[in-house]
Amino acid sequence: MDKIMKLWSLIALCCFLLVGCARFIVPEAGTISHVDSRIAYSDEDKQDGVFTTKDMILEYSLIQEENGARFTGELVFDRSLTDSYPVLKTFFLKMSWVDNNGAVLMTSDVTPFFSHLAGVPNKLKIDKKIETVSGSKYIIFNYFGVFRGQKPDVSDEWSIFYFPFERS
Repeated sequence: MDKIMKLWSLIALCCFLLVGCARFIVPEAGTISHVDSRIAYSDEDKQDGVFTTKDMILEYSLIQEENGARFTGELVFDRSLTDSYPVLKTFFLKMSWVDNNGAVLMTSDVTPFFSHLAGVPNKLKIDKKIETVSGSKYIIFNYFGVFRGQKPDVSDEWSIFYFPFERS
């Protein structure tokens, strides 16, 4: 019985840690965003854009629909990252809706589908149905990911992140 309790405790701890990492990149409502990271948003029928950081390029479209919006895009990781760390361990991509003062109203998950611990594809496709928020004047992207080397260097990892919000 003692072994079973230890096993369940270990499983619970692992779940807690995994959920904690996923919540790491979700800014709370009201968090203030950095001015230079805000992308103007209009509730037109379609808004196209390109979000670029040192780690990746995201070409996206935000298409208004009857009950929300469709977020589509292609994400390409920088070659300097994928040549050195060609295995994608985990990746989260979020888009926050922001008001005129730069405060977060809500955050949507726009993470592309990928195979855990597989080679990084040339392009990751995104197609998500998301909620829109009235009063939004800007959108902001943030992400967190972990890449690792191939065998025999599986313990060699590299983390990437972009979190353009004020720390409270």
